Amino acid sequence: MNTDIEAAAQQADAFLAGKKKADDMAFMLGRVLAEMDVRIGDRDSWPQLTGRASLSGEPHVYLGTVPLATARKLIDALIYAESVKRSMRDQGDSGHDA
Repeated sequence: MNTDIEAAAQQADAFLAGKKKADDMAFMLGRVLAEMDVRIGDRDSWPQLTGRASLSGEPHVYLGTVPLATARKLIDALIYAESVKRSMRDQGDSGHDA
């Protein structure tokens, strides 16, 4: 009987640790989005962002539904970041050849 209680306590500890990791990830993602002027909790911007964990403690972030305008803003930012990254890489490659 004691092992059942210990197993339940370990599962609860794993869940809480996973939930904390997920909450931390959601917080950091929220900070990044705020830098992009995307407001969490605003149904016209990004209605829901929540840290969650499975009973085994596996953390994940629930993104909710995202309005199309916000999704496009994120896509544009990712495309821009990738183009800058490639440009920097291409400049670095040409610098090595010279």
